[in-house]
Amino acid sequence: MENRDDLKFRARSASRVILIGLVCNVLLMVFKVTVGVRAKSSALVADGVNSLSDSITDAVALLSFFAAGRPRDDSHDFGHAKFETLATLIIGIFLIVAATFILWKSGRKITSVIMGYPLESIRAVALVPAAFTVIIKELLYVYTNKMAQELDSSSLKLKAWDHRSDVFLACGTFLGIAGAAFFGEKWRVLDPITAVILGAIILKLAIPLALESLNELLEASLTEHEEKDILEIIWSIPEVKGIHDLRTRRLGPHIAVSVHIMLEGNMPLSRAHDITIQLERDFKRRFGPHSIITIHMEPADIVRLSKSYPRLKEGDKEVEKPPEDNRKGD
Repeated sequence: MENRDDLKFRARSASRVILIGLVCNVLLMVFKVTVGVRAKSSALVADGVNSLSDSITDAVALLSFFAAGRPRDDSHDFGHAKFETLATLIIGIFLIVAATFILWKSGRKITSVIMGYPLESIRAVALVPAAFTVIIKELLYVYTNKMAQELDSSSLKLKAWDHRSDVFLACGTFLGIAGAAFFGEKWRVLDPITAVILGAIILKLAIPLALESLNELLEASLTEHEEKDILEIIWSIPEVKGIHDLRTRRLGPHIAVSVHIMLEGNMPLSRAHDITIQLERDFKRRFGPHSIITIHMEPADIVRLSKSYPRLKEGDKEVEKPPEDNRKGD
């Protein structure tokens, strides 16, 4: 039975999700731009442009999952998982740019209304693509979010929220068009006001995810909670007398760790080797079979033990690390 930790299965499943979204976005883009031009709805045309940007990010994500699903090779000892991280950053940047454009465009419309300039009238037929977009995008959100949880994929999670933001954007477009078409000129301002709110929501979602991806590409360490979990796994081995020089980083959905452990100096090499195998097994059980841990063994003497992290007590929330100059290995 296939599982989410298998690289090929994971890449194939994620690619299928992205491909479905890509096809839907291209069709929606053609539909909205065509009707928007004929109905004189700038909001619908702008929504069509948003679907075009979604199509571009889908294509980037599709290529990234193809690359991330490849096994490690001679030129990529740690695999290709960071292609997914790079795709998440690119998608995040696209969303930030799109949200900024929406805010700028909508702000200009609101300013025009305040200055007394009427907004252009819109034909009611423009409601059809907007309503259709709401239905399709909500279905895509539910499906993509479900798969993001199953595959533990940051890129799919971002795409899911992209679909959900498109639902809100389409609702705003629908309300703006309805107000303009049925309630008179003064109600046309609903469209840009709703767009400003949605642009702010998109920024709030995209900026943290983009920064998180950037940190990962810059080799940021894991969270303190995750490092605490790693130390707990190591301390669970009774023969381990000390731990120091813990280094962590993320590889897409997986992690890579290097650590020094201290054992009795007279311990047979075969037993020390068995301990490292046990640690690797426990580590991969907790963080996934494609995560990597490199273990350096040292004899436990007074000098080395002075560098050790303290044993974790129940309720500890932070990993207390020795000063930087004491963390270096011998």
